[in-house]
Amino acid sequence: MKFAIECMLIATLFAPNIIFWSSSAFAYDNTAATISDPSPSISTTIRMGNQNGVGDGMKTPLSTDAQIVNRPVSGTDEEIVFNIKPHYGYVRFYLKNTGTTTIYVSINQGSASGTLKHSGSVQPGEVFNEILNKNGAWSTGDFYVSLTSGSGPMNGLLGVRTSTDLNF
Repeated sequence: MKFAIECMLIATLFAPNIIFWSSSAFAYDNTAATISDPSPSISTTIRMGNQNGVGDGMKTPLSTDAQIVNRPVSGTDEEIVFNIKPHYGYVRFYLKNTGTTTIYVSINQGSASGTLKHSGSVQPGEVFNEILNKNGAWSTGDFYVSLTSGSGPMNGLLGVRTSTDLNF
């Protein structure tokens, strides 16, 4: 009886180690894709292998940051600020006009009267959804989105995402 108890005790102590070592021998998968951050910032991380098939590092090919998400637009004038972090210089701008008046847009760097980076308009019932700077990343800092509609009230949704890459 004492021998049986000792065997059970030894098996209990060593079983986790045996399971750990046997399962960890097959645990590395250099083709696995993982999401590293489930917050509004999305970062896709891919394990990369070297020529021998052994993983030699991590690479983050695309990261995005939701600056403004489905923000309601109303009134006749609005100013909204977003910030570009280091390495997140590409900007996707989304504006859905659900109102009856044209919405005029300008985006300035540094202040509402700073360097003009983009301007345009979105007609009633239309959606504008584009990367604004396909030719090159914008610098870091604050950017001011000015929305106006002139005579009637605006109605719609605004979104701004920044990214490290053009594929977003």
